[in-house]
Amino acid sequence: YRSAMEPFTINRIVFYDTRMSQLHLISQCDLLSPLTGLQRDVEIMRAASFCVELIDTIVPLEEPQPATYRLLKQTLERLALAREDPVVARLHFTVRLLRLAGFQPQLDECTGCGATIRTTGYWSARQGGLLCPSCLHEDPTVEPASPEMLNALAALAEAAQPLRLDGPLAAVLSRRLDEFLRWRLDRPLKTLTL
Repeated sequence: YRSAMEPFTINRIVFYDTRMSQLHLISQCDLLSPLTGLQRDVEIMRAASFCVELIDTIVPLEEPQPATYRLLKQTLERLALAREDPVVARLHFTVRLLRLAGFQPQLDECTGCGATIRTTGYWSARQGGLLCPSCLHEDPTVEPASPEMLNALAALAEAAQPLRLDGPLAAVLSRRLDEFLRWRLDRPLKTLTL
């Protein structure tokens, strides 16, 4: 027996607004999917927690976001079935959500001067994407962005499902996107400190 109010359950909830509070009155809650597979592994649970927290941070309350909901639901279902590496699933989710929300890193032109980045770009989480060689002075922490990293970010943004990424590339992408989120979000994500 599973409760509809356990973490990582998909529910259909009927609720009513209240005038004096942001809390709503729940009149009905039906469990649609318990997603029990999310609780069998710490790394899977960590990836799922990250996805939910990122949604909570980026998506405005009470605004319909069907594409965002589909992305979260599909990601949690794939994680529950252990169909892919949790790190890669988290990367795919992050890149897709940032794109849906309009917060994606700027990868095709310099965030400093707007020049088109053709071959050589430098990753600047602080500036929100790539800098060209002429704008390196804007961020002393920049690092070269490899073509593999840029191609993987572009492919993740377009792919309907996570891609196969080797361990070192997935680690670099995780580090870069985590830095990006730390600079772009109003509050730090608790799941990035786990």
